[in-house]
Amino acid sequence: MIDLSYLVICFFIYSVLGYLSEVVFCSVPKKHFVNRGFLYGPYCPIYGFGALVVLIFLEPLKAHWYLVFLFAVVLTSAIEYVTSWLLEKLFNMKLWDYSNHKININGRVCGLNSFLFGLMGLFVTYVVHPFVSDVIRAIPVEYRSAISDLILIAFSIDATVTVINLKSFQHGLMEIKEKAEYIRSLDSDDLKELLSKELEKTKERRESIYAHFLNSNPTLSARSAEIRQEINDYKLYLEKRAEIRREYKKALKENRVEYEKKRNK
Repeated sequence: MIDLSYLVICFFIYSVLGYLSEVVFCSVPKKHFVNRGFLYGPYCPIYGFGALVVLIFLEPLKAHWYLVFLFAVVLTSAIEYVTSWLLEKLFNMKLWDYSNHKININGRVCGLNSFLFGLMGLFVTYVVHPFVSDVIRAIPVEYRSAISDLILIAFSIDATVTVINLKSFQHGLMEIKEKAEYIRSLDSDDLKELLSKELEKTKERRESIYAHFLNSNPTLSARSAEIRQEINDYKLYLEKRAEIRREYKKALKENRVEYEKKRNK
């Protein structure tokens, strides 16, 4: 009989480990923290699901590491492709796009990532999972069940909030586009200035929600050309806001240093 609580905890652990891998892989080249993931919590469910599929279906092949690697590449790539396709169908958006990679399939999977997934499959199967399995099985059954219930509740709430905010993100971008077009169509410069300030405030109010999707999914795109253009425009807006904040912090630091110098004279 399959122990569902064991599988749920495994799923959670590998979702967190996948998130950490993504953060390190993306943060090191940029030399600053990059928060990754579709959901708000520190986990990437696609890694948790991929790890479970590899561990369950490749257990009979464990004696042959090269087969584990090969099938890990195939299975994880299939999961990534299907996930990308489903998300695009459900939300009309592409959370990642590998079209710029030399080896890719419709921008949904690429050769480099598939190869890395294969290596991760080997590492999880032979190094990580024996330890993870021992730790989970050491937890008393009643506590294990309670932990798995909490994980499912947390994931459900996070997924619900994420879907609601993603829909708001899509509608909000189109609303901003329509308001911007309306402002440009006006003849009154004073009214244009007034409405432009209101539009700027609207962007600021929604920045925390929109920034999550754009920063955690740098290649976020959409099937609709209109939404795709608005995504690019809002990315430029966020970059401009970030640059202003950096300059402001730098000026504050410089002023503080000058103040300390004058006070110590």
